[in-house]
Amino acid sequence: MKRILWISILLFTGLLQMHGQCSIQISGVVLDQHDQTPLDFSTIYIQETGKGTLADSLGAYTLKGLCPGKVTLVCSHIGCDPLTISLMLSRDTILNFYPEHHVELLDQVITTAPRVAEAPAQTRTQLSGQELERLQGRSLARMLESVSGVSMVQTGPGIAKPMIHGLVGNRVLIVQNDVRQEGQQWGMDHAPEIDPTMAGSMTVIKGAEGVRYGPEAIGGVILIKPDPLPRSPGLKGTLMTHLQTNGRGGKIAGQLSGGFKRPGWGWRATGSAHLLGDQQAPGYILSNTGLQEWGFSAQSGYTGHKGTVDLYYSFYKATFGILRAAHIGNLSDLQAAISADEPWIQKPFTYEILNPRQKVLHHLAKLEASRKVSAMWTLKGRYSLQIDERQEFDIRRGDRDQIPALDLTIITQQGEVLAEHRPWRHFLGTLGSSVQYQSNYNISGTGVQPLIPNFSTTTVSLFGFERYTRPAYDLEAGLRGDYRVLRTAVFDSLDQVIYPTFNWFNLSGTLGGTYRFTPAWQATFQLASAFRAPGAHELFSNGLHHATASLEIGDDQLQIERSLKTVLTLKMDRPLFKAGISGYINPINNFIYLRPTGDYALTIRGAFPVFQYIQTDALLAGADLDIALVIRPWLTYSGQAALLWSDDRRQEEPLFGMPPTQFNHRMKVHTPAGGDKSSWSLEISVRHVMRQHQAPSYDYAPAPDGYTLVGMVGEWQKGNLRVNIGVDNLFNQSYRDYLDRLRYFADAPGRNGFVKCFYHF
Repeated sequence: MKRILWISILLFTGLLQMHGQCSIQISGVVLDQHDQTPLDFSTIYIQETGKGTLADSLGAYTLKGLCPGKVTLVCSHIGCDPLTISLMLSRDTILNFYPEHHVELLDQVITTAPRVAEAPAQTRTQLSGQELERLQGRSLARMLESVSGVSMVQTGPGIAKPMIHGLVGNRVLIVQNDVRQEGQQWGMDHAPEIDPTMAGSMTVIKGAEGVRYGPEAIGGVILIKPDPLPRSPGLKGTLMTHLQTNGRGGKIAGQLSGGFKRPGWGWRATGSAHLLGDQQAPGYILSNTGLQEWGFSAQSGYTGHKGTVDLYYSFYKATFGILRAAHIGNLSDLQAAISADEPWIQKPFTYEILNPRQKVLHHLAKLEASRKVSAMWTLKGRYSLQIDERQEFDIRRGDRDQIPALDLTIITQQGEVLAEHRPWRHFLGTLGSSVQYQSNYNISGTGVQPLIPNFSTTTVSLFGFERYTRPAYDLEAGLRGDYRVLRTAVFDSLDQVIYPTFNWFNLSGTLGGTYRFTPAWQATFQLASAFRAPGAHELFSNGLHHATASLEIGDDQLQIERSLKTVLTLKMDRPLFKAGISGYINPINNFIYLRPTGDYALTIRGAFPVFQYIQTDALLAGADLDIALVIRPWLTYSGQAALLWSDDRRQEEPLFGMPPTQFNHRMKVHTPAGGDKSSWSLEISVRHVMRQHQAPSYDYAPAPDGYTLVGMVGEWQKGNLRVNIGVDNLFNQSYRDYLDRLRYFADAPGRNGFVKCFYHF
């Protein structure tokens, strides 16, 4: 019945738009008159109204919301004489411009270096501008949860990581400023070591993008990029403050950027501090769930018509508390705690973070340069270094309480060389090669046998992809080969150190495209293969993972995962109504996951449930729906739905840990923004998560009931100042989320009021 209702709303509102006024759009491309190459970042504007836009990196542009009648369009580009065309508008129109490009004038200006071809076959959603700022103050995973098809896997209220279409961890690549994020990401309790404050935009790619971004991207890719650096003198910045009631803390962040006297040079620096005390569920304190985070980043670079240079550094430090009630001393108490309505251990509110806790320190440095070697080709080189340190503290007696039970350092170096070519006979693409070396080692002195062994990996990759673009459609194909060596040092059954070595070679590929039926309608298709080699933790884990309060056991016989994901997306984009529906199917052979065994184990460190890494053939399929409707000029609605079905094809049962069906609704009342006048808006959101009826029977506790959360936020803006006042979980709903590993012991946090201020100068 709900599906029928959604389809009816989509069709009915779509038909209403057929009769809308001032809903005409003009689209097309700007190509050089001589060789038909796109003239990126051309300016196209309407002479009568001054309304305009910029062409993208492929020369494509769109002007929306135009009224019937005569219009005069002007197209201009650096090094070209402006073109002026007049026409009578009565319906959507495709209009291409062919200015004559004067190459000899390029030496007098600064232009942006050619970018890597953006894949047309990707199903992507971008968060940027005010929409991204509205989500600041939350964790990276919670910010991305606003995208349909993205869920959040939690270990209590403070630690979370994003999940795309049921896949999480190493299967979702996070790329920060063009560098693949590497850290201690093997555990569900290991949040990405990234400060979201540095982001100018976040893009979620829901396809398997192993060719472009590397192997293991079975679920998708998250791109986190800063804004472009300034290229002219001047100073500007942003200050953000965020205060919240649940946890009695908040966050402060700032950014400064500017340019140098020499044109083309720019710099930026960001910093943030985040502090929360114990968070609170409806009726009780979630003891030892505070957090402390610090972030800093600095970037400087040069952009010229011959090439670019970019130097970037980021620093992230955090301490997370782990719910104290998740650590129980004996088996009978553990079983009773899992079935209890409230956690067994409750203490007064405090900002102090005691054991069990985590401490994380992450450094990232990048040097990147590009050079235009001919009219066709640009070479780009990139080197990055990441150092990630993790300490996990267990509840121990005496002075050993300050000694970490797990002390790991992972160092990753990666070099990459790209050769990008500009459009030639409508082709645009990239050839590339990368080498990555990574070493992970345990710091001695913990007094505990390491949960995962010392290891190193070396990965050598070759890849290429080409895009063929025409006004009505785009096609793309890519191929990648990866050779990986994993070397480990582990103890055998006789406590002797042995050195198992694993070698893998695999090919991955992608094929897809976009077809534009009309300026308002388009369809995207992608078929992509990807693979993921088992990690050292999946092969050799053998001990207590204290943050998830469980014993984890690996299997050194695990094989490579292989995925073949198909995604089909249909989008409609009109001035007053936008809609998109995306369906996917993803069979994964030799799928590795951490499965509850149903057993409990009593150790000298307490009693814990037992989980084991196993392998099966899995099938994931689902759909995402997004709609946005302008009901009145002052009233808008947006809605999302995400459905996923999973199957363990060997055991003929659902997979463990898959997200349940969920719906999100937002209704917003607002006044026009702009100028010196103040503006305001009021938004009400409703998030409904259904009970996971596909939960397998072998879990330690049944899947919790579904829940509905209501939120409200009001915004006031005048000039450079914007203030948000709101509340999450308005009715203080008690609930437990199926994707929270600590749902066995406590409810999720309750009502949270917040105030956020942004000042741009």
